[in-house]
Amino acid sequence: MTLSDEAMKRLARLGYATEAELRGWQWLWSEGHSFWVVLGQAEGAAKKYRRWFPRLQAFAGECRRSVPVPSTDSFSVAEREQHRILLAKMRDFVASEDRRYVLARNPHQAAILSTTRVGLAAAEEVFGASGAVILEESEQARWFSDVYPAKPYGFWWYALAWWTLREGLANEDEVSIRQGYPIPEGCSYWIVTSGVQWGGLAGGASHELWRWDGKRAEFIELYGIDSF
Repeated sequence: MTLSDEAMKRLARLGYATEAELRGWQWLWSEGHSFWVVLGQAEGAAKKYRRWFPRLQAFAGECRRSVPVPSTDSFSVAEREQHRILLAKMRDFVASEDRRYVLARNPHQAAILSTTRVGLAAAEEVFGASGAVILEESEQARWFSDVYPAKPYGFWWYALAWWTLREGLANEDEVSIRQGYPIPEGCSYWIVTSGVQWGGLAGGASHELWRWDGKRAEFIELYGIDSF
């Protein structure tokens, strides 16, 4: 079945033009009534994108003027190791299938990437020319709590990816992790998290346990996976 003229015109206004871009829409069309529902949701998301994306870019610009990306030359030994780990995770993401859900998904969808203060330097190196919006994790939290009234479900005009590193353990994790993954005295735990999300029920995250001995960080084990 061929897409109707009306469908083609509305899809063109959303930026879908090539055979590859229209393939998914063609499949929806063949399925029947769901096509118009999804198209309407996409048009609604595009409207929100046009309204909110400039504000998001301005917000990110204000954040970087207030707190510039730190120079790696200023990093401590621990921060250099954290930068190394987060940089590797970001490069792995670029080479993974997850990349297309965040950086190459829809014409009217922003990529919002967040990380730690140390991770900002890595993010600028990997994603600085991608057009993605890069925020420190507390900045992203402020955007969604104070500026944009996000809803947990619906057709999002943005997609998220994040890479964080937490020193130490949360209270609820501490006993089980120390029992299951004992480390030498003088070492400490780091929790490295990588995640993606492009909808209320679309995405996931992994949580890794690392050991820091004051000189070098070493991977221990993947200890948690979230599915949204």
